Amino acid sequence: MNPTPFGKRLAEWRERRRESQLGLALAAGVSQRHISFMESGRAQPSREMIVRLSDVLDIPLRARNELLTAAGFASLYGERPLVDVELQAAFGALQRIIVHQEPYPAFVIDRAWRIVMHNRAAASLMAGCFNEAALVALASDGGVNFMRMMFEPAQMRPRIRNWSSVGPRLLQRLRREAAGDDQSPSAILLRELLTVPDDALGTADDAGSLPPTLDVEMNVASTTLRFFNTITTFGTPQDVGLQELRIEMSFPADAATETFFKKAAENQSSLDMKPGDVGAQGRFGQNRT
Repeated sequence: MNPTPFGKRLAEWRERRRESQLGLALAAGVSQRHISFMESGRAQPSREMIVRLSDVLDIPLRARNELLTAAGFASLYGERPLVDVELQAAFGALQRIIVHQEPYPAFVIDRAWRIVMHNRAAASLMAGCFNEAALVALASDGGVNFMRMMFEPAQMRPRIRNWSSVGPRLLQRLRREAAGDDQSPSAILLRELLTVPDDALGTADDAGSLPPTLDVEMNVASTTLRFFNTITTFGTPQDVGLQELRIEMSFPADAATETFFKKAAENQSSLDMKPGDVGAQGRFGQNRT
């Protein structure tokens, strides 16, 4: 018997997590034979079994919905606009996080790597790197794309002094998120960015684990900035879009960088904390009124 769409996807996730059928069976409290039968299409899973296996394999919510649909069940996890009343607490938490990060940059980035929220310091940094026309071009799909911004060849990439380190790490992020879904936004971006010749990237691959921080050195306004970036996500969300948000925060690595951002903050008079318009689907909705 040929594997069902569900069985094929389950096997792919198990292999991606480097888990054996026996290991998955023990963790899920079922027999190895039952796992084998589900993957081969000889047994159909219940809705509860899919949820249990997804928990064990730590499968993202979007992929859990795909598994449920492949097995003939309705999706379990919703995907609401960030300005939805039921996500008000999450929206407020994001506001507090990026405001608290001042005077240093903070971006909230969605699944497609679009910047949907940012603080004043982030706006100041982008304004120091790009003219208005370039920012408009980077927002061609409804919001400034973080990856396209970092790889922009004329105004951003020449500023990054350690691009030979930064570029491969960014590609590594894309590869990790693109794994198993060649139609995901990360996979599409990866293919796009790899078509641009860049000797500094060498033969970047997915070897090794991703470091917890990304060190960046860049020239902005006659100053060499040195900072490190960290990524924060929501721990246990029950909304697909919310789980896929990333909060990218920068921290100064030397006194000159700290001074630069503090002075820039003094010149800022307003703070944009609203979700951006992210295109025709409007996943994050319109600004609050």
